[in-house]
Amino acid sequence: MFSANLSRGTDFGLRRAMTSSMRASFVTAISLAMLSGASTAWCQEAENSGFAKTGPYIAVSAVPDFKLDGVTFDGLSAYKQIDGDEFMILPRLQPKNTVRAIFGVRSRIGAFEFGYEQTDHEGTFMDLSGEATFHALNFDERIFFLTRGRIQPYGLVGMSVPWLTVKDGSFLDEQVGDASFRGWGLNTEAGVTVFVHPRVGISAGYRHRAMWFTTAHGVSDTAYTLRPRFRETSGSVAFNALFTF
Repeated sequence: MFSANLSRGTDFGLRRAMTSSMRASFVTAISLAMLSGASTAWCQEAENSGFAKTGPYIAVSAVPDFKLDGVTFDGLSAYKQIDGDEFMILPRLQPKNTVRAIFGVRSRIGAFEFGYEQTDHEGTFMDLSGEATFHALNFDERIFFLTRGRIQPYGLVGMSVPWLTVKDGSFLDEQVGDASFRGWGLNTEAGVTVFVHPRVGISAGYRHRAMWFTTAHGVSDTAYTLRPRFRETSGSVAFNALFTF
């Protein structure tokens, strides 16, 4: 359980790593550039049959050492109710391997995907430790290029609905309960898929997420609107495997 003498107010003296920002900008630019050529590629390949089989598919996506970058959830800050006494701590999450389950539908050059993931993390707040669980629903569009061959570069852009639950992370007088933060996010990814068979593909890419947590619930079971919104990012390598029916 997290517990501490919390200072009133929220400390947003945050540090942002330049390398993370550069990677995020690079991946986003590459993904958008690849997607911007989708209509041209569609025209060029509309009359050609691609190597990969079209139709519904299932996939798994593995991300080693997934974590939030600590833009807001830095392990030092706390959210305090305006004109009230409820506190919610913002722990820093430790890295954890995660697997996302995906269902998608593939056309010649594109695929729409729906995915869900859940990861249990250890978290730290000041010099204390505790537990937190990250969830996300993802709605992504993946565009493939060079689709007549086995090796197909791709770009991805999508939306997410993330929520984070911090066990015993909310305090009000003598009461202690879980803190839950919800919001929305933007997904980008760029990488390469290799189809070992028209129905079977494996891929590797770099994924970047930007998230904005907009609401919070704590021990009082009151819905709070976060001002300013709690921004978070995450960048990581992703490995995917898919099977088309």
